[in-house]
Parts: sequence; C-alpha cells; structure tokens
Amino acid sequence: MDDINLDVLAIDGELMLKELSEGKMVIARSKNDFIYIVAYDDNFHMFTHTAGDEGGSQKQFPVDEQNTAIVRKVAELSDSVFKAEFNQEYNLYGVMSTVEEAILEMFPGDDRDLDGTVDFGLPDDAE
Repeated sequence: MDDINLDVLAIDGELMLKELSEGKMVIARSKNDFIYIVAYDDNFHMFTHTAGDEGGSQKQFPVDEQNTAIVRKVAELSDSVFKAEFNQEYNLYGVMSTVEEAILEMFPGDDRDLDGTVDFGLPDDAE
C-alpha cells in the first residue's frame, strides 16, 4: 500500500474497536477538535489536535475493559468518525497531518449543510 486510504465510519464504538483491532487508525471529530486513535503494543495511543493550533497532545492507555469503554464513548461524543488505513512504516505524525487536511478539505465544518458536498471538475477538451 503506497497511499493513505480514508473512509467515513458510522458513529459506532464497536465498529471503531473492530477497525482498531485490524491495525487502522480511527479519527473522531467534534467541531474542529480531532482525536486520533491507534492500537498497538497492547495500548491505545490517543493523539488530540485542534485544527489551526500548533501543538497537540498524546496519551497511551492499556487495552483493557475500562479503556475500551472510553474508546466506545469517544464515538458517542463525536460529530463524525473516520478510519485511515496506511503503511505502518509511514511517519505517524505525517499520516495524522495528511488525514486532518483531507477531512477539513472535504468536510470544512463552517457550514454543516455543505459538508460532504464535493465538486468534481472535468478537464476542458483542449482540442
């Protein structure tokens, strides 16, 4: 895989856990706040970032019953949820930055009625 594949997910905590167990990144968005979650080495790794801010934060928690419940709850508190599939050798921060840019491009959030509306233009015939 040479690309980052980004898909919209249903807002469903069990589905998020399934995607995480398959090695994918799950991204939860609430307005312009993003939570990126990956699961590896028996830990949930959570990164937070607010669009437009320079910094973010990171925490990690063991994959246990209590923290699994927290991940489920993240879905309920989100406006939207996405999944990203990528080559595990990629720089994780680069993946998060690319994913956030793509989400903001497609779903800017300024006008929720326009979110998800994508205009595709075809090149003009140059003949």
